[in-house]
Amino acid sequence: MTSPGRAEEVHRHPSDLIGSVILGLNDGIVTTLVFVLSVAAVSGSGRHAVVVAGLAEMLAGGVSMFLGGYSAARAVKEAYLYQVEVERHEIREEPEEERAEVSRMYRDKGFGGALLEQIVRHVTSDPERWLHVMVRDELGRPPEEQSASWQAGVAIGMSFMAGALVPLIAFLVGVPQPRWTAVILSICALVVTGAARSRFSRKTWLRGAGEMVAIGLLGTLAGYLIGTVLAVAF
Repeated sequence: MTSPGRAEEVHRHPSDLIGSVILGLNDGIVTTLVFVLSVAAVSGSGRHAVVVAGLAEMLAGGVSMFLGGYSAARAVKEAYLYQVEVERHEIREEPEEERAEVSRMYRDKGFGGALLEQIVRHVTSDPERWLHVMVRDELGRPPEEQSASWQAGVAIGMSFMAGALVPLIAFLVGVPQPRWTAVILSICALVVTGAARSRFSRKTWLRGAGEMVAIGLLGTLAGYLIGTVLAVAF
């Protein structure tokens, strides 16, 4: 039960890791689909070669995505902290310009007259409060309110490997026509991923799924073209 005067919050707040998960899944599915189709075409549908190469690509890609996601998250946080220090320096060295910026900021929010002057005076009376307001308005959430760098790396790396496993399943199990099965499984996974992503956007699940499937079909076409060219060349 909610207490009087408190409205129950029912809307969803997507995790800031959702982008990393979607990127990892999409990249894992499409990249590995293209890879296994190319290897299967070059190796004459040799299952063993596709499985070994596919698993190696899945593991290497997962590690690479983990390191890339970790490094990217670290770089974003370091850039954020640098900008915080820049703001701190400007408040200390150029207070009038920064005070005018606070005034403009709250004027744009709809405040004016004596109330605007009171707000600006209150904000700028304390350097830390002043810094907090400037940082929040210009840079958004501070790093401590976001996911840790290693969490971003793990999210994208594990998502990549999970996605990469989808087109590999047909070759691991050894079903007839594994290439077509890999394509079908990948498209189904893209449909589910696209539909899940639409829950945190204004898109319908059908549009979200359609966009992801379109990416998968382009990857499939690329895989066949690459495999055909390599088979002819070598």
